[in-house]
Amino acid sequence: MSKRVCPIWIGYLLLNPIRKLYQNPEKILSPYVSEGMTVLDMGCAMGYFSIPLARLVGTDGKVICADIQEKMLKSLEKRAAKAGLSDRIETRQKLNLN
Repeated sequence: MSKRVCPIWIGYLLLNPIRKLYQNPEKILSPYVSEGMTVLDMGCAMGYFSIPLARLVGTDGKVICADIQEKMLKSLEKRAAKAGLSDRIETRQKLNLN
C-alpha cells in the first residue's frame, strides 16, 4: 500500500468559497448538530467543516478535529483563532500509514 498523503496545497482548494454553493456545511450539518454537543471531524484537513461545526456546537460544545498532517492542523488552528473559535476546537494528529 502506498504511503502518500494529500498535498498541502489541496487543502487550500478544499477551502474555496465557491464550494459552498454546492456543499454548504451549515445546511448539511445543522439538522444533526446542536448546541452543547461534542463532535468528531475525522480527516478535517484545514477545517472546511470544522469551523462551521464549532459555530453549531456553541460555547458549551466541542469539536475534536483529527488529521494525519501537522500542516493541515496548524492551518486549522490559525483559522479557528481568526474566527474566535479556538476554545471549541481541539486538534489531534494521528500518523499511522501502515
